[in-house]
Amino acid sequence: MRVATHCTEADCAEQPTRHARDHGMRVMSFLMMSHKLKPAALAAQAAKLDSYGAEVVYVVDSAGALVPDSAGARVSALRDAVRADIGFHAHNNLGVGVGNALFAVENGATYIDGSLRGLGAGAGNAQTEVLAAALERTGHDPGVDVFALAEVAERVIAPLMTEPQIIDVAAELSSRDPAT
Repeated sequence: MRVATHCTEADCAEQPTRHARDHGMRVMSFLMMSHKLKPAALAAQAAKLDSYGAEVVYVVDSAGALVPDSAGARVSALRDAVRADIGFHAHNNLGVGVGNALFAVENGATYIDGSLRGLGAGAGNAQTEVLAAALERTGHDPGVDVFALAEVAERVIAPLMTEPQIIDVAAELSSRDPAT
């Protein structure tokens, strides 16, 4: 089960996390809008989720406002603060979703989200097929056939998309925040 909370409100996840764990579910917790907190403050929120029984705690760049260094710093801070595995979820508002995911992996993330063709809100998510190729290129085993994934993205997902995922004024403006 994924339990998502605003990055400043991890305490709201205690009841659903404990309930899910008591019923044998694997819990992955999302700290949404992770750019709103500095790494140490985000790690303190992650420690709460860890204490409730979350097995994976995600840094979630909901606004696509992080750049590789700030994404990596947040993952590294969580890695030092929790026993749980660390995940990273990127949005591509600044065009660095895949780069952010790579930095997240280099800093200890073991779960990385993506979507084929970047299909997602705003400017979209990190493209799974590109991310898999980049992971392979950097010496990581993505655990998938990169060419088969690219084929599915092109032949199945692309025709379903009535509009391409683009970085436009709305996406860029949503990523602006002095907290990053």
